Amino acid sequence: MNGGYGQFCPVSRALDVLGDRWTLLILRDLLHDVHHFNELARGLPRLSRGLLAKRLRHLEGHGLVRRSGSGIRVSYQVTQAGEELRPLIHELVRWGARWMLGPPTAEELDPVLLMWWMRRRVTRDRLPEARQVAQFDFDEAGDRSFWLVMDRSDVSVCFDPPPFDVDVFVEGSLVALYEVWTGAVGFEDVLGDGRLRLRALPWQERDFPTWFARSPGAALVAQARADHRGDALGHASD
Repeated sequence: MNGGYGQFCPVSRALDVLGDRWTLLILRDLLHDVHHFNELARGLPRLSRGLLAKRLRHLEGHGLVRRSGSGIRVSYQVTQAGEELRPLIHELVRWGARWMLGPPTAEELDPVLLMWWMRRRVTRDRLPEARQVAQFDFDEAGDRSFWLVMDRSDVSVCFDPPPFDVDVFVEGSLVALYEVWTGAVGFEDVLGDGRLRLRALPWQERDFPTWFARSPGAALVAQARADHRGDALGHASD
């Protein structure tokens, strides 16, 4: 195998397929029910569309991904071989959260990316019957605002003011919302310490956190962080 590791070993063979930059992140998103090229591209904004297409062909050629449809309706699904990588992705989430996940750096704070991620995780069945518009104003984004327009049939991200009244204003720290999204802290924690603030009618302030599921790995992150804190306390008491 050209460019391989020159070792007859399952790990080296696996790395021949999975070891390229971006490949595991593409598989992460496919396993989290992102199936269309444009959605994959939005979730990986630093990956060029040309390289994304190349990586998908690579995964398809090795039997991890199956492509169906044509034109704008092309869909990508993991095969059985791809699905069997789910536990590996989960273990990477747990390990990364326990040992590597410190506070986000400025380079990692991308409000546009966070809006696209949150859009995918709106729990539409928990939305009220009337359309809801949320405006996000982050300290780190200066005067720029972002909007989610949400109803039970569709959710849109807007980067210009939508032609609707805003129902909920979310203001404060982008870092705090990232930490909520990943599962590192709870929504109630950042509202309680004032790092995020909601302005809305009382029932909207109460229900707003229930309109979103956090990242697919949030429960794993929360448990890993709790385990790490427990270990640290145990060592401190020795």
